[in-house]
Amino acid sequence: MIITIARQCGCGALHVGEILAQHYNIPLYTRESLKEMARQKGVLSEMDDFFDERPVDDLMFAISYDYADAAGKVHQKAIHMLADLIGQQDCIIIGRCGNYIFRDREDLVSVFLKGDETSRIKNTMKEENMSAEEAMEFNHLMDERRVFYHRYYTGLIWGDAKDYDLCIDSCRLSAEDAAQIIESYIASVHLQLK
Repeated sequence: MIITIARQCGCGALHVGEILAQHYNIPLYTRESLKEMARQKGVLSEMDDFFDERPVDDLMFAISYDYADAAGKVHQKAIHMLADLIGQQDCIIIGRCGNYIFRDREDLVSVFLKGDETSRIKNTMKEENMSAEEAMEFNHLMDERRVFYHRYYTGLIWGDAKDYDLCIDSCRLSAEDAAQIIESYIASVHLQLK
């Protein structure tokens, strides 16, 4: 089973992921741990933009069809490389377009965490030790980057409910309650660990 968690900034995805990882006794992969895995496998240089969220500007795609075709091959290569790094192992992945990359796995559970802006700002203030203004700016910047990043690598709209099994307002729940909803869904669809 693979659980992918996409999220708005300030929704506590890491906490939810940690609870699920402990419950199922499977690894949790974040951007940093996946970067380290790529470094160990000797493929990090080929995936650098994918991990650092630096896709090419959309305007560059409009300049030349050939360039757009070449860039498309580059970002598809990064997606395939991540899929190869994970293989068929049971795990939880935070972000990285996981719902798209692993969409053909029958054991995929894809989750999107969202919440109201005020709660997300408060969460970011606490987690990042920021003022309200800094947290609001940080959340907006991160979410804008995620929208662009997701569109660049998948062609899909980030956060569109039809692309996920579950969409949960994790700001109205504790991380434990959000994880429990995901666990209940998994039990209901009878997914099993390998």
